[in-house]
Amino acid sequence: MAEDIKLTNEEAVALDQIDSVLQKSTAADATALNTKELCDKYHSIRAALLILVNILKKIPGVGAKAAAALEFLMSLADAVCPLS
Repeated sequence: MAEDIKLTNEEAVALDQIDSVLQKSTAADATALNTKELCDKYHSIRAALLILVNILKKIPGVGAKAAAALEFLMSLADAVCPLS
């Protein structure tokens, strides 16, 4: 039986923010964006993604590995899209 993961209000808001931004996007949209637009989109959800990393870590079994994968992808995005 899977254990429910209880989200804090901050975590729920972060997930809603990510969902809102990504819901408006498709893979084709992302490839059509120039680097500045893509980086702007990433920066708009970066803080929420950091919260998502912590949510993923709460998932027994695969959570730590999923969080590590997301952290790796974020490090790539940070290299391409440095904060000014």
